Amino acid sequence: MNKTRKIAIAAVACIVLLVAVLGAAYLGGLMEQLELDESNENSQIYPGYPRTIEDSAERNVTICKPITRIITLTSDGAEGVRTLGAVDNIVGVTEMINKDGKEYFPELENKPSVGTWKEFDYEEIVELAMNSTDGVVPGVLVISYVSKVPEVEEKLSSFENIAVVGLDLYREETLDAEIVKLGYLLEREEAAQDFIDWRQEKIATVKSAVDGLEKPKVYIEKGSSTGTGELGTYGKGSAFNLFCEIAGGNNVASHFDTTYPKVDWEWVIDQDPDIIIKEEPRTFLEVTSKAEAMRAEVLNRPGAENMSAIKNDRVYILNRKMDYGLENVVGLTYWAKIFHPNTSLDPELVYRDYLEKYQGLKYSEDKMVVYPSV
Repeated sequence: MNKTRKIAIAAVACIVLLVAVLGAAYLGGLMEQLELDESNENSQIYPGYPRTIEDSAERNVTICKPITRIITLTSDGAEGVRTLGAVDNIVGVTEMINKDGKEYFPELENKPSVGTWKEFDYEEIVELAMNSTDGVVPGVLVISYVSKVPEVEEKLSSFENIAVVGLDLYREETLDAEIVKLGYLLEREEAAQDFIDWRQEKIATVKSAVDGLEKPKVYIEKGSSTGTGELGTYGKGSAFNLFCEIAGGNNVASHFDTTYPKVDWEWVIDQDPDIIIKEEPRTFLEVTSKAEAMRAEVLNRPGAENMSAIKNDRVYILNRKMDYGLENVVGLTYWAKIFHPNTSLDPELVYRDYLEKYQGLKYSEDKMVVYPSV
């Protein structure tokens, strides 16, 4: 091959390479521009999007368009969504909501079930997230407890348009922040702030009412505990220990470093509490006929007749639901009224306000949430 031909071939090769490089750069720039154009288009169609929060599992969660379908794996999630006025967007729930809690969540009773509170049906979740023609499209939110997020995220990882958010919505220390985040994701910021303001006002009212009053000694027994052997109670670090303190009581188990210590009845007798409170398990709107039997079981334990709480008839069985999560300010007000009956606190009014204003439920005068009533 002569020198001239070699030069010509080399020149052609350089031109081909240059065209390839320029073409790649152009296509890369074009794709980048298309992505940018798409992002700009979405932001024009959906002002304020994308929206990103850091959830309680310390993950960044981004949604690119308004949420139109919500699948909640927790009853607290369902209650939070309803508090913010977006319950109509819920398309899937667990059995804790549409079976055990159907009286509390009547509008969700007929929603498809995606499993139990601890075992989820991921095929059903994906089915509910699917659009009949386009597959899974943006606008789907799955609400999970933080402890379940790794499992849920892994199972749904292949569906990029399903946003998984970890929000407990029952821990006092994170409750307000989580409502703010949920409100932001659902475009319900004003509703979230309104609820927080109402809630904080009720807490402040309780603190003001019990300020400076003598604190009664309180024994808080787990609802499932019976007999005289291992009885569950609440120690330092538990939500109920803080609850008791804010309500103006002195938890006799507050010195235990264990969050949920076990004690025996002899120990309780030695503490001589002024008040005993228990919750009836799995109750949503009221205590049931079981409350009377639960109370009688405590009253009839050996040596009970010598205890101040028994002698003064201050043993109470409470509806469990009102002591947890978004509703816990209702329970707090009842606790404070039990501890300090002469205060002007009106827990029934707080409960009515919560149910009717934030949950869309009618307050029923004939439902008893504390037995005996206060």
